[in-house]
Amino acid sequence: MPEIVDGYTHILTEHFFEKLTDEFGFQGLSGRPEFLWDVEQRKQDMADYGVGKQIITLALPTMFQGMDHDLALEITRLANDEIRRLADEHPDSFIPVATLPMVSEAFLAEFDRCVGDLDMAGVQIFSNVDGRPLDDDQFWPLFEEAETTDTPLWIHPQLWEWYDWAAEYMEHRLFGWPFDTTLALSRLVFGGVMEAYPDLKIVSHHGGGMVPFYGRRIEMFYQQRQAYPENYPGFHENAASLSQPAEEYFKKFYADTAVSGSTPALECADSFFNDGNVVFGTDYPFSPERGRRTVDVTIDAVERMDVDADTRADIFAGNLYDLIE
Repeated sequence: MPEIVDGYTHILTEHFFEKLTDEFGFQGLSGRPEFLWDVEQRKQDMADYGVGKQIITLALPTMFQGMDHDLALEITRLANDEIRRLADEHPDSFIPVATLPMVSEAFLAEFDRCVGDLDMAGVQIFSNVDGRPLDDDQFWPLFEEAETTDTPLWIHPQLWEWYDWAAEYMEHRLFGWPFDTTLALSRLVFGGVMEAYPDLKIVSHHGGGMVPFYGRRIEMFYQQRQAYPENYPGFHENAASLSQPAEEYFKKFYADTAVSGSTPALECADSFFNDGNVVFGTDYPFSPERGRRTVDVTIDAVERMDVDADTRADIFAGNLYDLIE
């Protein structure tokens, strides 16, 4: 069995949760989600399935929605310190990725602290910030800094205000999160971010959302609007001028394997994104059996992919190491 590194997992610490609930009054979870900070169980699960290391990122992205800037900054610093502490206490198991829920001069200073002083492997951002798309002018300094420092950005989907009834059956997470990931990647392309920062490294959750399945639709969509600009004035008034076909920018994104064990979905992603851009990731511990099921089925799905042994080994670990080293 090749080495396995889980490139997208979520975690909290008990200290962080207690500060969040007792000091800041956060009410986003009922009870005490001890499974999110049970490190010994996490390490046992890793050992049971042969996972050597995990990228650990902060759980609960929705906590930052609508939060005051200074409060969010204080919580972000605490969270990043805790993620770094866990990695320091378990250096053979965890690789730390910071979180940056907003962009401002103060948050860019936090980016520099995490990447420079704390030596974290990357930074987690969200697919929208209080409903603002990622190609908004406010966020471009972050992309410039990420490219300059060669820092990968992990995009986690974020909730937003869809239909009121979309939350009744949890579709706002089931389908809404992959869709919001898709919108975020699309804004980065058509808004010109990927044109301006061609070396920017973006890791998208859940297999890149809808992007690989609709790869040919993206291609034809863009060709149609280039061929008949008079029919699509709104697009040309807003979209950036691209020097390459649109699909070439989409192919540059990285995608994890957190698609709940679907081999066809993984093969679709592998066939669309550039070579080396699919990384193993499970969304642990969010699945039945507190994450064990998702690890089990994701490993099995990668094993069943119609790829050669070298490609499979790269998906399990090599592509991620290339990304962060």
